[in-house]
Amino acid sequence: MTDAISEQYDASDPRAENNQRSDQARKAREDAETLRAILSHKARRAWFYRQLVRCHIYDTPFVPGQDNTTFFQMGQENIGKQMMMEAINSCPELYMTMLKEAREEEQRIGNVREEEEKKRQGEDETAVRTQGLDLPPPVGWPGGPAVPPGPTKQ
Repeated sequence: MTDAISEQYDASDPRAENNQRSDQARKAREDAETLRAILSHKARRAWFYRQLVRCHIYDTPFVPGQDNTTFFQMGQENIGKQMMMEAINSCPELYMTMLKEAREEEQRIGNVREEEEKKRQGEDETAVRTQGLDLPPPVGWPGGPAVPPGPTKQ
């Protein structure tokens, strides 16, 4: 019985070593082309950015008191960093475009949330101002009904 690994690659054979290097170079070119194809479209760049965020590239993977979760997230971060470096090495201009678009999207979402909050506060203030204006003043207050007489002590 022969070993399948030794049949595929023999480190002492210069041709096998050369073939191995050319295979690695070919795979690296294919990976770079695939990444360029992904990052060449805005929606795909947004997807790739979300994957990096999911891998904790832009924040810490540390979870206080939860070692297993921290270690798991560190593994995700490692994969994310590898993806990020492949993108930077393959197509730095598209990677920078992705970051710019992500920043613009975050600013847009922040502005929308700020406007929604202002609108909500305005509605709340309007509700507070109008709330109770149709009601008469409480009993005993100036302009309100008099306090009804209570039971008399004997």
